[in-house]
Amino acid sequence: MRTPTPPARTAGILFLVASATAIAGGSLLLPVTEPQFLTTTGGAQPRLATGALLEIVLALSVAAIAAMLWPVLRRVSQPVAALYLVTRTLEGALIAAGTLAALVMTSLAGSHAPPATGDALIDGREWAMRIGTLVVFGASAIMLNALLLRGRLVPGWLAWWGLIGGVLLALRGALETYGEDLPAAAQAVLAAPIGIEEMVFAVWLLVKGLPAPVRSEAT
Repeated sequence: MRTPTPPARTAGILFLVASATAIAGGSLLLPVTEPQFLTTTGGAQPRLATGALLEIVLALSVAAIAAMLWPVLRRVSQPVAALYLVTRTLEGALIAAGTLAALVMTSLAGSHAPPATGDALIDGREWAMRIGTLVVFGASAIMLNALLLRGRLVPGWLAWWGLIGGVLLALRGALETYGEDLPAAAQAVLAAPIGIEEMVFAVWLLVKGLPAPVRSEAT
């Protein structure tokens, strides 16, 4: 039985951290999307600050995941692995942009700023998070699992699960980007497969690690 390498273990931990901070951070920052937020007294500042910090951890985690997996993935296909690294970094940047919009909203709480200001900030956050956590994340999941499948780094069923989950999430992101108002049940169905698969993959990295690729590509 092979022993997981430190980068594999770190990537597994980061996957778990990213999932936890995405759920907790987003939940704590929900008040900023309420229509009357700018007219409130801002009494929930500690909660909102905590949510913002958690989302910053999320942004750093998604970029760090790609960095930890780079040494193995590049031996399968260096161009695709590099694109995966860039894509996850872009995802982190978009999450950080969405968090910045929430922080600006937090600083304006109770200031009775013009409603248009609040609307612009909310829209900016929603667009950044939609593109980052749906479209870009879905695309990165497709690339990651294509590399895992090609290099035979994990069982085929796990890589195919991730591929299908990435496609479904990217599809949801594309539909919502073009104005499709999906029911909550449809949103969950399209997002759940990749969310669960990433937890399984995280545990796999912690327990099994990643072997040397069966098929490699020099460039």
